[in-house]
Amino acid sequence: MSLRLHFASLSLGASVDQQTGNLSVFDLVEEIRTHQLPVHLQSLVISLSLEKTVKTQVDGRLLIHILTPDGKQAMLGNGDMQIPTDQKRMKAVFRFGGFPVGAFGEHRIVVSWLDLAGKKLGEALLDFDVVQVTQIAQGVPPEGKPPVAH
Repeated sequence: MSLRLHFASLSLGASVDQQTGNLSVFDLVEEIRTHQLPVHLQSLVISLSLEKTVKTQVDGRLLIHILTPDGKQAMLGNGDMQIPTDQKRMKAVFRFGGFPVGAFGEHRIVVSWLDLAGKKLGEALLDFDVVQVTQIAQGVPPEGKPPVAH
């Protein structure tokens, strides 16, 4: 394998500092709570940190898929990848604006990297749950009384 995964995250925001190369990730996504679907997330960000295990240039492709609770798979994106010989590490940030969520349950985003022949070299699995919660109108007292602590 020519690439090793150091870090992968699913978040609402991320940035890479151009001077230091540091990756900052904001608001990790593990669970989305909503009272109804569909919902569109303003931003969904996939961040990766990969390291080359060879001293040559690495050329290939990245593929991003989502697996939804109903068992369906959809392509979210793909693109060419090139890591020069003199570069040891690569950070990648993929941003999706207005990301649609249409089902409650367990979701999985799979980021795969392949060589030029199409052979899978590795993958990152990013899981998140979409949970239905009840909506309480503002100004309406909740039903039942909370327990009193003494």
